[in-house]
Amino acid sequence: MSVEVTLEEFLEAWKEYEIKEALKGFQFHLAAYIIVNVFLIFVNLWTSPGTIWFIWPLAGWAIGLAFHGYFSRPKQVIDSIEKKQSYILRMVSKKKTTS
Repeated sequence: MSVEVTLEEFLEAWKEYEIKEALKGFQFHLAAYIIVNVFLIFVNLWTSPGTIWFIWPLAGWAIGLAFHGYFSRPKQVIDSIEKKQSYILRMVSKKKTTS
């Protein structure tokens, strides 16, 4: 089965795909954050309730999660793709002029 796709259609589909993948990646990261930190809270409160240490890995990981969330936003993903596209187009035009 052969389907003809224009370059514009391909680029739009690429953007949609990357946005979905970025969101999925963030959701997995968030799920891991919640599961692991609930476990750490349990371990901390079970083994040494007098010393609260779980907030440190929770806070550190939250910073990484916040950056992941920021860079997974559709605007950020589209900006990244457009930078890649313009770089590729410059490379192609450069090759055409040197050939």
